[in-house]
Amino acid sequence: MDPVEKTRAAYDKIAEEYCKKTEEEGDRAFHEKMLDKTLNYLPSDPRVIDLGCGDGRDTDYLRKKDVDVVGIDFSKKMISIAREKYPGSSFIVSDIRDTVFPDDTFHGAWASASLINLPKSKLSHAEKEIYRIVEPGGVLCFSFKKGEREGFETSVMDEHERYYSYYTLDEMKEYLTLFEIFDSERCPEKVFGYDFIYCWAKARR
Repeated sequence: MDPVEKTRAAYDKIAEEYCKKTEEEGDRAFHEKMLDKTLNYLPSDPRVIDLGCGDGRDTDYLRKKDVDVVGIDFSKKMISIAREKYPGSSFIVSDIRDTVFPDDTFHGAWASASLINLPKSKLSHAEKEIYRIVEPGGVLCFSFKKGEREGFETSVMDEHERYYSYYTLDEMKEYLTLFEIFDSERCPEKVFGYDFIYCWAKARR
């Protein structure tokens, strides 16, 4: 089975448990700090897409900040949970690599730990689509696990394999061709249990 499809199927199966676990763990305050930092790089009244929105927490946080935001996720179960938890926010089932939005729809894109579920060979497909749907000079904020490997993994939570790609910051800079990273911030491992890096990149025009 295709790595992305196998990962999507896994998230459909573990969605409820996964969302509960991620709500209980990690430092939400730090994560929201990263969201607020992203807004500082965007114009007032921005249009934002939350790529890989999961249960919709980030989408709803941005909406409450008066952001025109929509959350997408390739997992139908995740979107079902998001719609139930946050009926005031907008959610669509969609693959990051192929969305329904017209060119230049958004000022910014937020991709929290979602690009990491793509094989490195598929990252450029997602980058091209994000580049297409953000306006000239648009900003992409994304986070990834620090490392150099990729492949299927199982977690202590379940036995369903999901695909993960790890990057170093220098490696990520080499992979991106349409966006230029202009800022980054390391997330302490104690916050989420992994060594994450948050990056902000501007669309090359």
